[in-house]
Amino acid sequence: MSKTTIIAIFMVVLVLGLVTKETQGQEFCHDYMLGAEPCEENKCVVICSWKHKGGKGACMPLPSKQCLCRFSCTV
Repeated sequence: MSKTTIIAIFMVVLVLGLVTKETQGQEFCHDYMLGAEPCEENKCVVICSWKHKGGKGACMPLPSKQCLCRFSCTV
């Protein structure tokens, strides 16, 4: 093997190790909110951020009335 191949393999292993270490211990909870009208992306994002202190919101596929909030369980 050439030096560049060995260095490339080493870098891939190093990056994968760092990514694995970063994501360990992060657990996410979900909250499904059902509205009376079809979900609007902007409202969903704002409500989730407010209700769950930094949660991420996204509408379920249309024509759904559900907003899915994802937030850290540890907060």
